[in-house]
Amino acid sequence: MHPSTQARDRATVPLATLLDAPEFEAQLLSPAAAELAADTELARRIRSTPVASSIVIELDDPGGYMMPGDLLLITGLAITGDPGLDRAYVERLHAAGVSALVFGLEPVHAEVPDSLIDACRALDFPLVALPQHIYFAAVTSMLNRALETERTQALEAMNTLARRLTEASLQHRPAQRLVEQLAQQGTGWAVLQIEDETYRSGELPAGLPLETTIAELRDRLSAQPRTRGTLPTVFTTVTAGGWGPTAGSGARLRAGSDSATEYEVAAHEAGPRRARSRGSGGGAILLLGRAPRLTRTDLTALQLAANLVGLVLQLPAAQSMAVDQLLMHLMTDSPGVTVPGAERDRFARLLTNSFGGDARRAHAVIAIRDPGRALGNDPVQGDGTVASDAAWLRRLLHTPFVEHRARRLRAFVGAPPSPGELARAQELGWLLAVSAAHDFGDLPSAMREAEEHARAARHLRRHIDGSAPPASETWPLGAAADPVVARAAAAHWVAPLLGPDQAEARRALTVWLHHHGAWDRTARELELHRNTVRRLVAEAQTLLGRDLEDPLERARLLLALAALDPEE
Repeated sequence: MHPSTQARDRATVPLATLLDAPEFEAQLLSPAAAELAADTELARRIRSTPVASSIVIELDDPGGYMMPGDLLLITGLAITGDPGLDRAYVERLHAAGVSALVFGLEPVHAEVPDSLIDACRALDFPLVALPQHIYFAAVTSMLNRALETERTQALEAMNTLARRLTEASLQHRPAQRLVEQLAQQGTGWAVLQIEDETYRSGELPAGLPLETTIAELRDRLSAQPRTRGTLPTVFTTVTAGGWGPTAGSGARLRAGSDSATEYEVAAHEAGPRRARSRGSGGGAILLLGRAPRLTRTDLTALQLAANLVGLVLQLPAAQSMAVDQLLMHLMTDSPGVTVPGAERDRFARLLTNSFGGDARRAHAVIAIRDPGRALGNDPVQGDGTVASDAAWLRRLLHTPFVEHRARRLRAFVGAPPSPGELARAQELGWLLAVSAAHDFGDLPSAMREAEEHARAARHLRRHIDGSAPPASETWPLGAAADPVVARAAAAHWVAPLLGPDQAEARRALTVWLHHHGAWDRTARELELHRNTVRRLVAEAQTLLGRDLEDPLERARLLLALAALDPEE
């Protein structure tokens, strides 16, 4: 196991701190200079070798007195020049997790024995030579100062990162924001998989076996023993070569390098295993990868981010659900009141910020279970819903305004669901009914419209999107049995004619359809000129985008207009 893996709870500085200090004139003898020049990745790994402390022990086997990450300084009292003995000596240091060997010339050896150099090079074990006039005390003092500076900087960085991660968990789309904050601290990448949704950020290399890595780490996490109040961390190393095109939202990928890079990857569970999941991907898992290895700050940040993801996934929990119910009640069910202009503007700004974009209007969404759809091992069948389904809808629609009520989910969104989101909902056995856009001051009307669309969606067993252009199959033949369904489908069917500016065209079309397309009879009833009637009907046809020469289209339009205004 690499020393960095064993010494994660200690502050470290890279071996380059000693190599680059001009006052010590340190010479790196292992690996060989030619090998380092030919292999830039090896050179980078050696220079970044973590050093947690420095210690002087002149024993044949000092490993029992050292901790992983310690830098060993010797003058060579235990070095005999025998290749076999020196090789065994270096192997014991390597096995003990010693970060590097520093050899001081004189008074024991005038030069570093070749047998020791060969033994170190065989293992790519760092060997550093110091000239005669350099005292070990000076090296130790310098490293101690560097380590103390590192501890202070790491604490400051961790405080800053903790604040940013916490803020990210409170923002719109918190899962993606958390991944972005976790990945941007240095060169590396972070991936969060929640059920079958994957959030990515950072520098993901081309050729990275991401799905295989996630599956491996999931298996290892599930095999870890549980300690009350803690979640285990598992590690692996992956190698990926070159850099490729963009791999996902928030991901930055480099181009131009064909060399393979080794990444150390750590994974944490994010959220309780018992959380009910409708997807096929299992629970949430959070990965963090760095090249060449992860730091102590990285691992602390990973644990904090995993805990924050767990909090996000537990919403709506008992208290949060109560707040959600109260918010939705205030937004949809409270009696109308006159709100002063300044307060109305403030309310609109708050909603815009909550929706996470530049939304100026909102859509109401009703989600119901498809009553004829069974979902395998899902414990809730038919048209049943449970309160925890609200968390799923939050993630699907990216909105904080979701509640569970009366066997359905209700929500407000700043933008209507995308085709992909509608398809995902249908795949999981849900039907969505979406209202047209309404001003923030008219949210109760938006919810009533969505409720009517939900009745139609249940009859049709398909989504009803009141914000989208109507499709020919939207008008249900069974609408005659349910006036509410008929009105909802009709409003969707003739939506382009429902504005106040289209009232005259709508009236002309209705009368014309009642008279089976007779222009003169329509003109007499409307007391308009025949050419005016033709113009108004043509205007209605253009707005609707429908072929009025088609008898079926005309019949549907007549049914829809009659459903909207039964007295016509």
